[in-house]
Amino acid sequence: MTENQPKEKQESSQYEYSFNYIQKKLEGKKDSLGMLMKEIIRTGICTECGTCAAVCPVLEWDHELGEPKLVGKCTGCGICYNQCPRTITDPIQLMGDFKTGYVSNTNIPEVIGGQDGGTVTSLLCYLFDEHLIDAAIVTMKDPENPWNPVAQIITTKEDAIKSSGSIYSHSQTVEALMDAIRQDYRSIAFVGTPCNIDAVDKMMSSPAGMLKYFMRAHVLKLGLFCMDSFAPEALYSFFDKEGVDLKQVKKMDINKGKFHLYYDPDKEPVKSYTIKQLDKFKSSSCNFCTDLTAENSDISVGSVGSGPNKNTVFARTGIGAEIIEDAAKKGYLKIEPFNAINLNAVLFLAKLKKVSQYNIQKRKVFIVKDTIEEEPRIKTKPEAEKSKTTPELGARKFLRVTKDINEEENVLNISITNSVGYVLEKLKIRIVTVEDLFESRPWITTIKELFPYETIEIGYPLEEKEGKIIYGNVLVEASTDDFGKIFSKTFKLVPKEV
Repeated sequence: MTENQPKEKQESSQYEYSFNYIQKKLEGKKDSLGMLMKEIIRTGICTECGTCAAVCPVLEWDHELGEPKLVGKCTGCGICYNQCPRTITDPIQLMGDFKTGYVSNTNIPEVIGGQDGGTVTSLLCYLFDEHLIDAAIVTMKDPENPWNPVAQIITTKEDAIKSSGSIYSHSQTVEALMDAIRQDYRSIAFVGTPCNIDAVDKMMSSPAGMLKYFMRAHVLKLGLFCMDSFAPEALYSFFDKEGVDLKQVKKMDINKGKFHLYYDPDKEPVKSYTIKQLDKFKSSSCNFCTDLTAENSDISVGSVGSGPNKNTVFARTGIGAEIIEDAAKKGYLKIEPFNAINLNAVLFLAKLKKVSQYNIQKRKVFIVKDTIEEEPRIKTKPEAEKSKTTPELGARKFLRVTKDINEEENVLNISITNSVGYVLEKLKIRIVTVEDLFESRPWITTIKELFPYETIEIGYPLEEKEGKIIYGNVLVEASTDDFGKIFSKTFKLVPKEV
């Protein structure tokens, strides 16, 4: 931009962001073959189509290893990386389409010091003050159960300020949106993570979508960047064991790969954990999600790449860009151009999110037997003492249990699947034969970790008499140290029909 450019031209172009930098950043470089091996071959997502070898004169396909092999001097042209169907070199595919990028932070005194840059709260204040919305859908903390998310309909600027802060768990915001429409609110701001934004977008635009029939209801989608969401039942139990008093926690924050807990937001965190430490508490649905930046929103807001107390913001639609610019002009926000430095972190995380669909943990089936290995992951033994009964948790379904009798081996196979969506630790399975009010032949299986939707199979030997199975009733119970008894059911055994 030159000094002789008209002022109007400078103002209109300073926030325009060219895709050229993103394209250049994503495409192959001099180490293209190394990038291809690291990102595609070694991670196991190669399709073995052979395109890299087909387009490069110094690569050929190694049929024994199932990967490309260098047979000449690499010139670093990047063609092998660029032509691979698994690499992401299209910026729209990686981050979604957007008109303008910003770095922003609040200019409202009551919001300063809130979550990151306070951009979402400031936008809601602007929208209410300007009478552009009748209501907003947000997630707030449950007053009766600290840090459990509750979706709420709010109608004032004061409520918007009260709702500030992040809760890293799933929230049923779409239900609150439908309630707002039924209550005749016509212009609604919807704040949600990418998965909830996708739901609203589908309801508004798909052939079977419901919201397109509510022609009087306009929904402005404010999307939040999201890498992972956590199961509160498991995560908060872990915090409790770590000595964290959730009632005293005023702020939770994820920054630079760590999850921070604050009793006082103006002081150092009382506890910090790496995201890797908390991975076992992550919602299993996040393994399937490939959207970091809420690509289907009108405005996307996150903290990745923007620095302390600021937000990264993408205006994806015309109305989104107008709202951000006008909010800044009227003093609700401070904005500055988004640049290459800000983008690096976003590109890195967005790329990790996109390839996550190829790295979903494969579930395995284990036949549980006696073992002499040191500290096995799954350990089975006869019960030494009576299992302690703990209070039942109610209707939440932690496990799915099925049975099958192997009459050739005289074994009852019990299949147990983790259906709760997060890792169950120190799972104790108790199987016992029940006759009238008496129990006999108790058997205990201890499982160190049962991953979401993983299935194990436990073989329970059945009692025989004169070479024939004695059919009766078998009680299966499951418990954990954290939740107590989570499953109890008596199965009636009958011979298989011939």
